[in-house]
Amino acid sequence: MIIRTVTATELARAFSDFLNQVRYQGITLDIKRGNETVARIQPAGPTVGYPIDQLDALVAVLPSLAEDDVDTFLQDIHEGTARLTAGTNAWDS
Repeated sequence: MIIRTVTATELARAFSDFLNQVRYQGITLDIKRGNETVARIQPAGPTVGYPIDQLDALVAVLPSLAEDDVDTFLQDIHEGTARLTAGTNAWDS
């Protein structure tokens, strides 16, 4: 990993160029203000999870619930929601 130190002023004056270095060259930037490193900009890691723009396609190919399971599933949702909202409010204390 290549780490380059730049001042906040340098970064502000050439922000787009520095972002391109991070993105395309894999450089990590340590940003200094005075004698103190105040931030770091580094390449983003791999994206985790499922892309939201593909969620409709995923749901479309999932198996459907059997008719008798639909009511049970709905009941489970209502019971779970009731448990989440039951009890005292922590902010009331």
